[in-house]
Amino acid sequence: MTTEPPPAPPLPDMPRVPRPRASVATIVLAVFATVVVGGYAALAYTDFELGSPERAELPATVRSSQGGYRSFHFWHSGYHGGK
Repeated sequence: MTTEPPPAPPLPDMPRVPRPRASVATIVLAVFATVVVGGYAALAYTDFELGSPERAELPATVRSSQGGYRSFHFWHSGYHGGK
């Protein structure tokens, strides 16, 4: 003897809830943001820099000379504060 469960009560009559559609401005902004972020990612991936020339290499004699380009005394001279 098998007993089947009673049938489920019918669902109430629920109208379909309308969803707001994306406006044209939202779609345009999303496309623009995708192009900007994708372009930036492509430039970063290829190491391309707009308008910046190749950096010149300074010889070690210039970098380490007394009072030269960012020498030890440039960074470590004078009062630095503290207690």
